[in-house]
Amino acid sequence: MKVKLVAQLRFLLSLFELLFGELQEIPGSTLGDILVLLNTIVLSFLSVLYFYQVLLSIFSVVVRAKKYPETDVFPTYTFVTCARNEETVIAQLITTIRALDYPQEKINIHVVADNCTDNTAIIAAQLKAKVYTRNDLTKIGKSYALEYYFNEQKKVVPAEDFAGYIVIDTDNVLDAQFLKEVNKVYQATNAKVVATYRASTNAGDSLWAFGTGYSFLRECCLMHKGREVLGLSSYVSGTGFFVSYEKMQEVEGWNHHLLIEDIEFSAAHVMEKGRTHYAHNAIFYDEQAVNFKSSWHQRMRWVKGLFQVSKVYTWSLFKSIFARKRTLKERFSSYESFLFSTPFPAYIIWWFILYGIGAAINLAITQDINYFIQTYLFTLFDFLLGFYLFTTLMSLLISVSNWKRIKMHPLKKIMLPFVAFFFLLSYVPMLLIAPFVKVTWRPVKHYGLKKPL
Repeated sequence: MKVKLVAQLRFLLSLFELLFGELQEIPGSTLGDILVLLNTIVLSFLSVLYFYQVLLSIFSVVVRAKKYPETDVFPTYTFVTCARNEETVIAQLITTIRALDYPQEKINIHVVADNCTDNTAIIAAQLKAKVYTRNDLTKIGKSYALEYYFNEQKKVVPAEDFAGYIVIDTDNVLDAQFLKEVNKVYQATNAKVVATYRASTNAGDSLWAFGTGYSFLRECCLMHKGREVLGLSSYVSGTGFFVSYEKMQEVEGWNHHLLIEDIEFSAAHVMEKGRTHYAHNAIFYDEQAVNFKSSWHQRMRWVKGLFQVSKVYTWSLFKSIFARKRTLKERFSSYESFLFSTPFPAYIIWWFILYGIGAAINLAITQDINYFIQTYLFTLFDFLLGFYLFTTLMSLLISVSNWKRIKMHPLKKIMLPFVAFFFLLSYVPMLLIAPFVKVTWRPVKHYGLKKPL
């Protein structure tokens, strides 16, 4: 079998050949040809798995966001935030909630002062928020604070018109129409879970803040927006989401304690045939980690959490794709949940490592450096260049389609997408070591707004 013949099985035209000309046909060894064939199968399989996301992204950009009718029904909502030493931003959050264009008598603000050693609880109480104090250093993290809070809510009889809870982080800033937009979705669909549009207050401050902020924007404007129009389930992402009182009654409180409790919650919701709706015009902004160290610790927790979620949910989600008595949309939502709860990016990295080891062994046997270059190095170059172009294009697409909602200098909106690839590249060591190291929840220092949005 010749290398050129196998290369023709690829789904996409080689970028390497476009840049450097057509490769010459080089006879390969049996081991070399097997490796090339396996590589073609692996990359083609992964391309098929994820190709729908390209189509969904294009659809999300060109289609108008799902519009829900105005309503004159304004039920009661409770904003709940879990705060650990957040005295620098807690007043900012409460102030932005009080500035919402929504009947204020229908809004409750609950703050869980979680193992605080500063003035968070005092400031929150002074601003008329209800404070729940939790001190438990054996169970650390937001998920345990939520568990404590919802257990406390079991003792409370809610208002007759109580809709549910908005789970929010202390560094968040809300658009004035945020709650009205969530309420439109709730009134029109009786949604049990609603994700919202997550933008950033400081995406232009560093590569790390930009990368994280644009990752959330990709979820919202290139994925969730199209899903809502098509009637598919989205998923919640840490903060800024609504969960109904009915849903919390069904699940009897917060029972999700993996490192990424949001994805765990979303996966469990899909398993129960639930749909997470999306409110594209319910906009909020959160603060991203600016320096590499803080970003590393935060994203390392996310990556480790992904492996945890995969261990618990991947097989169940895969089986639910083919389960009886499920609609086509429910099956597709299970398929998507299966993809985003499985660490396929790590599998790609490990494949290239294994492929490289095999190619090096073949090189040692055959002493054919040209074959090594035109197979392994060719494939690696092709993949990295294609990934760079794809991430740059997607980031530019996010900038252009969300120009007014992205709060940073116009020049950065154009220039930073060209380095988005390097932010994603920093995930490589995380994906490699996460399965083998212990990762614990660490608080991220927040500084608040430097100037009004």
